Amino acid sequence: MRLDPHKNDLIYLALLVIIVFGLPLAILAYDIHQRPLAAKNGSKEFVLTGSVERGWIAGEVNAVDVLSLSAPAQENKPAEPLIAVDKNDRVVLKLRSSDVTHGFSLKAYGIYLTEGIQPGKTLYVSFLADKAGSFVFACNVYCGDVHQHMRGTLIVRE
Repeated sequence: MRLDPHKNDLIYLALLVIIVFGLPLAILAYDIHQRPLAAKNGSKEFVLTGSVERGWIAGEVNAVDVLSLSAPAQENKPAEPLIAVDKNDRVVLKLRSSDVTHGFSLKAYGIYLTEGIQPGKTLYVSFLADKAGSFVFACNVYCGDVHQHMRGTLIVRE
C-alpha cells in the first residue's frame, strides 16, 4: 500500500515546520531552565568570555571574533575586565569560553570552578556581594600562554 504523494508532501512539510519553529523554542526553554533563579530576580548579571589570546573579555564573544591565523602579539597583556556592584547586590556571572577549557575562581567569595568552562557551554555563578572591597577573579585551569594574565577585578562598593 502506497501513500498518496500529496500526503507525503504534507507530512514532510509538517515535520519541517515543527523543526523550524520547535527547535528555537526548545533551545529558549532549555536556556531559561538552565539559568539560576537569582538571574530572574533582579540580580546584576555579567557575561565573561574566556579567550586564549585575549584573556577574560567582558560580554559575549564568538570564537571567530577572537581567533586569528597569525601568531598572537605577546608584547601587550590583555585588558582586564572590571565589574562594579554595590554591597548586598545579588551577582550572577555567566561564564563562557570562546576557544579552550577555562576555569574560574573568585577566592574572596569561595568560588572555585574545577570542572572547567567548556567551549559552547555556559556556566552560571551566583553569589551575594556581602563584602565591600576590590577582589581579583582569575582562570584556574591552565589554558595557554596568556593564562597568567586571565584576571579581572570585582569592585563591591559600600
